[in-house]
Amino acid sequence: MEELTNIIQSDQDELMSSIDEFQADILKTFLKNTSNDYLTSADNWLNATTANTAKFGGEQGKAKIYRDKLLEELEKFLCGAEQYEEDRKKIAESSDKSQQYIIGVMSAAIGKTIGAAGTFIAPVIVLLILSLGKMALNAWCEMRKETKKQVTLPKKT
Repeated sequence: MEELTNIIQSDQDELMSSIDEFQADILKTFLKNTSNDYLTSADNWLNATTANTAKFGGEQGKAKIYRDKLLEELEKFLCGAEQYEEDRKKIAESSDKSQQYIIGVMSAAIGKTIGAAGTFIAPVIVLLILSLGKMALNAWCEMRKETKKQVTLPKKT
């Protein structure tokens, strides 16, 4: 889907403009304090704002687990999992191709799956997309498959 490929290729300023200004300002501070480490900044967001969603967060130190779950769901969304087919169709059929709309649809769909508000996870979705770099979407999906295979292969003794 061209819209998802385009969003992966977006630069930091473009993606930051897809979330509320106050959220973008907080993310920019996190990024400055972490030397532009997108994943650590995502963890900082999750730790700093876990009170916003009781079911999803609340325990300090669990941010990486939440971030990994979000990354797993983002992978499903971007790489074509059936559970997100209707959401991808909504993006494809909409006349609104803005990044704000696309991030909003993605965040709402993923938030519904994991039990978190879309507005809470939208900044993390932006950071996770930025962490992909400029890698082509198909290449990233294939890399994720290979990484999972390596993790699940039994160790030879």
